[in-house]
Amino acid sequence: MEISTTRDGQAVALGAEALLREHPGALVCGLAGNGLIVPVPQSIGLWGQDLIEGRALVDKVVSQDRGTVVRLWLRAQEQGAASDKVRLLRRPSTWTTLHFIDLREMHGVLLGVIIPSEDGANASGDTEEPPPAAARIAWLTEDEGARVIDCDEAFCEMFGYERDELIGNSVLDQIHPDDQGRAVEGWLAVLSTRRDQQTRLRRRRKDGSWLWADTTLRNLLHDPDRSCVLVEIIDVSAEMQAQEALQEREELLRRLTAAMPVGLLHLDTDRNVVFNNARLLEILFGSDAPALGTEAGIDEQQAAADESNAPAASAATLLRTLTENSSAELETALQEVLRDGVDRDVEVDITLPSGNWRRALMSLRALLRPSGEVNGAITCVLDVTDSARARQELERRATFDPLTHCYNRASVLGTLERELERADAPITGVVYVDLDQFKPVNDQLGHAAGDELLVIVAERLKLASRDSDVVGRLGGDEFLVVLREIPGSEMAMRAADRICEALCGTFELSSGTAELGASVGVACSEGLPTGTEDLVKRADAAMYQSKEHGQCLPVLAPVP
Repeated sequence: MEISTTRDGQAVALGAEALLREHPGALVCGLAGNGLIVPVPQSIGLWGQDLIEGRALVDKVVSQDRGTVVRLWLRAQEQGAASDKVRLLRRPSTWTTLHFIDLREMHGVLLGVIIPSEDGANASGDTEEPPPAAARIAWLTEDEGARVIDCDEAFCEMFGYERDELIGNSVLDQIHPDDQGRAVEGWLAVLSTRRDQQTRLRRRRKDGSWLWADTTLRNLLHDPDRSCVLVEIIDVSAEMQAQEALQEREELLRRLTAAMPVGLLHLDTDRNVVFNNARLLEILFGSDAPALGTEAGIDEQQAAADESNAPAASAATLLRTLTENSSAELETALQEVLRDGVDRDVEVDITLPSGNWRRALMSLRALLRPSGEVNGAITCVLDVTDSARARQELERRATFDPLTHCYNRASVLGTLERELERADAPITGVVYVDLDQFKPVNDQLGHAAGDELLVIVAERLKLASRDSDVVGRLGGDEFLVVLREIPGSEMAMRAADRICEALCGTFELSSGTAELGASVGVACSEGLPTGTEDLVKRADAAMYQSKEHGQCLPVLAPVP
């Protein structure tokens, strides 16, 4: 008979009653919401069925069918009733039908019904009954003096003792010395408060080995029918072994992270620090790195802080030595990682408490749950200061003149080209400078004096120009100044006048004095669009006109 899966409690109860009437040889038990076996309420009428005793129905079936029991259990709670075929441990070669019926609305329990049959579970007859599972739950009773009154077979099986070896004796000596204090405290508490006491401790087996067990003490001394303390024991040795194995792996992970040459940072989705290693603090703070466990870092004592509800350190606090721009870049990258589950790499600049500069590469990787949901991020932080300095030096050499430290020919012409290609097309001017009487300085005072003079010229050109202008050395004693975003040629000529005034006159050098002049040509990008080569050529031609005049005055190239 099938039970309707309607959620109408009255209909489900009627269906259960009909099932019980039809199968008086069935096995029956009540079930609590957590799946454990409880007494069948008297409000449920039985028709000669035997009751199922024990902890749960899942313990009564072969291991291969336990998944079926769990699925039926969940379906019954959703639909009101569910059934399927399973094999019992005591008769694994025969199928039975297991029914779960939700009678909580009418009777306060779920009902488990097992209907035997003669259907063979394996036609070839090669099914072997698996060995019974080792006992994991046991009990014993003790009198007020903590002497054993009785115990069940499961206790004897779990610990290897015969019942006669236990009756009348205290079991305190069977408890690990390190746990005896807690055991005595629990015993005194259950006697004085009459409240159940739970303790996790190690009990010795007869062979001398130790078994971890959760022990619950129930004070029944006031019950005249029982007059004992009931000791319920659950074997948790497998759980403790798993915890010990986990602790060993965690210790290995801690040792590995401590030895790694990179900084490690684990953040949750709220940007709180879950873990960081000491190397990260060295990168962020240098020799002034705070100790682990302070507000700047989290170490293995984090668990203790969590238990005391201490607030976790935020990423902003730990990464406070990053520059403002780097903090903004990192926040943007971290937002993408935590939101989209992507990976990001970002280089950041760090200002150490000592004032020194440092650069680090931060590789952000999302941490995902099996469902794909992001539950944090792990960041590897590598100190790349040396390589960054090497890159900067290469860029400097490729950009600046090694003698005067102003832009070299390629860089200044490249800057001019970018200005002329701008979409808003501002007016750009160039001042072409050629030094007069420079060769005699080299001939009379030497090339070192000539180099010193070129350095002074470059400095004066920068002083005579605006901060937005670019000063470059084309080669030899020729310079080019790019005037950005000027209103017209009048401003360009004023800049050229300042340059002529700065460069025409007497220069004091280490090896003597030198008289210097300058020929200066000016060209602007007013009028029709012009290219870099054309604009420089026009300024060069104007410079030659200035040289012909020989009066250290600038000449403006005509607009084509």
